[in-house]
Amino acid sequence: MNKKTETQVSDGQSDEYLVELGQRIKDVREGKGMNVVNICFVTDLAVGTISNIERGKNVSYVTLHKILLALKTPPNEILPPDDHDILPIEVKVSEEDTQKYLDLVSAFQKSSTSLSHLIHKLHLAREHDAAESKNATSSETDPREPVVRQLGERIRDIRLARGLSVSELGAASGHQTPAMQLIEIGLRKPSIESLRRIAAALKVATADLFPGLPNQKDIFNSLRTLGLYSNIQSVREQVEFFNDSFIALGAAVQKTVN
Repeated sequence: MNKKTETQVSDGQSDEYLVELGQRIKDVREGKGMNVVNICFVTDLAVGTISNIERGKNVSYVTLHKILLALKTPPNEILPPDDHDILPIEVKVSEEDTQKYLDLVSAFQKSSTSLSHLIHKLHLAREHDAAESKNATSSETDPREPVVRQLGERIRDIRLARGLSVSELGAASGHQTPAMQLIEIGLRKPSIESLRRIAAALKVATADLFPGLPNQKDIFNSLRTLGLYSNIQSVREQVEFFNDSFIALGAAVQKTVN
């Protein structure tokens, strides 16, 4: 079966960063006694894809993540040095905050069964409505690739820690706000060049934007906690609207019955 070659450069040229990246990947691969076919077997990438990358051609984020994972090497040991300022991220989750989060999780677990039942009822109602439309589908799947979703979460967590809005990060990294939003929710795959610009705007190492790989910094566990709590706070208003809508629905149905 032929595999699609994911590296495409219109003019056949590569910048210095990609050339150095390709050489570093090759050096690490050979240092581990692996040939190109070994990498292809682990990553399910084409031989031409790996060869092009090692020659300095362009590479997608997902493809590079696969290669780094296959090499079992931290990204900071393969990615070329950054040429932008890097500042430490100062954030700490206090014991009081930790207890607050644990209490929230405990409260959710106690109500999750009834909530799941309600969601199931809503889903059945939606399926019933969808069955009346030939063009409607009764099931949905998450279209996001896990690697891209995790990247978006990492970017958002760092952005919040830096006190930046989505539009501010977009402007600083050369992205339109809608494009930046799509990256954060995992519906858009940034190029390596885009990723470097985002890292520069966040003042972090590009290697820090590769979650799921070895040698992750402990600070990102705290950032993920704060990021998830921020998500919950954002949903809180929607839940209040959800509650108000159910009350209104009950009142409207009662008037219909009467």
